Amino acid sequence: MPVPGRHMSGDPAPSASPAPPGGERTAAGLLGIVVAQASFLVAIMYFLGAVYMTAYYSYFRLDAFSLGLGFAEMAIQSLNVVTAPTAIVCVLAVLAARYLATAPAPTAQPDADEGGHERLIRALESALRAVARAHLYIVGSGLALLFLWPWLGAFRWAAPLVLGAGVLLGQSPWARCRAAGGDAAAPSAAAPSRTWSRAVPVFTAGLLVMWGLSLAVSALGEQEARRTVANLVRRPAVVLLSTDRLSLAGPGLQVKDLGAKVHYRYRYTGLRRLIERNGRYYLLPLGWSYRTGPTYVIQDGGDLRVELFPGTQEECGARCMEG
Repeated sequence: MPVPGRHMSGDPAPSASPAPPGGERTAAGLLGIVVAQASFLVAIMYFLGAVYMTAYYSYFRLDAFSLGLGFAEMAIQSLNVVTAPTAIVCVLAVLAARYLATAPAPTAQPDADEGGHERLIRALESALRAVARAHLYIVGSGLALLFLWPWLGAFRWAAPLVLGAGVLLGQSPWARCRAAGGDAAAPSAAAPSRTWSRAVPVFTAGLLVMWGLSLAVSALGEQEARRTVANLVRRPAVVLLSTDRLSLAGPGLQVKDLGAKVHYRYRYTGLRRLIERNGRYYLLPLGWSYRTGPTYVIQDGGDLRVELFPGTQEECGARCMEG
């Protein structure tokens, strides 16, 4: 008679295998996702910061990378492009993209007794579905803007952004659905390979979006440089004291001879500091202009002393609002 808990052959019943450490794998996977997302975010911040700083200092005929700015400084500078409208648009775009990518197609007719909140959500869903199904028109609009590139001026960033948005909308499930009696039919079963249907369009859209962002951030950097020039009198004032006469000349620059008995005989005023890196001062004279204004690079040394003073703090008129 068989003994309970044993096989007919008399061997002991196999014990249950230990449960896999799913919690540990889940935590490790979550940590990997967080690290990957953080690395990607930091890389994007560095890219945008580098574009911003390059455009800003190029306005003053300087190379941002020759200034010795570090990785962290470049990444932090990307925060200059984050404004309240930009943050709102980005959040709404991310939420809409996530919804279009994950929400299933509706199969039921709207209820007649649904509340106002439900009707509002359904109206927003219908609008998103309509936009997704019109992705080809959005792509066509982006191509049209590319043809109008020479006349777009400071708004050239709109062309690649619109084109990239249209390509991304084309990857949503709604883009392959057709409205039929208020419901969206299921996507066609026949689909091309995943590489050509997903990877290539998403990669192309990513390049277009990054191109548009770089153009927009570059325009913001140049705009900030113009604002700096308009408010140049407010920046820290620089006084140069030199033992020998310096070959400096420019609008607003003044030199005074203090006499042969003074160690630092020549005193130069009318300068404003743009940036200082490792004892090297990048200075702009008052009255600086983009077309003819010089940018002075002064190295602090034994025969030269640099003194910093506050810039003009009182109201400087309407020109402070220029740029």
